Amino acid sequence: MAKTPDQIRAEIAEARDQFADGVRGLSSQVHPSVIKQQTVEHVKDAVMVRVNTAKEFVMDESGVRWDHIGTVVIVVAALLVTRGTLRGVKRWIFR
Repeated sequence: MAKTPDQIRAEIAEARDQFADGVRGLSSQVHPSVIKQQTVEHVKDAVMVRVNTAKEFVMDESGVRWDHIGTVVIVVAALLVTRGTLRGVKRWIFR
């Protein structure tokens, strides 16, 4: 059975609406503000993971892990001494 012109027009209108919805949905996904917001959320999540990892390194269920804090203090002190030594050597070489 052949379709009437009104049926064909209705199908075309429905297809046009579906296409327009698809284009609107796609454009809302690739809009710069949406991409910016997704990136901000991704960075926040990544930072929170790092913060929680650092907290777990120095704290456990029984409290502060002084052995780990001592290790961190020693490493930081060693880095500062090394930096100062390298600066002194650099100054001595390039007088």
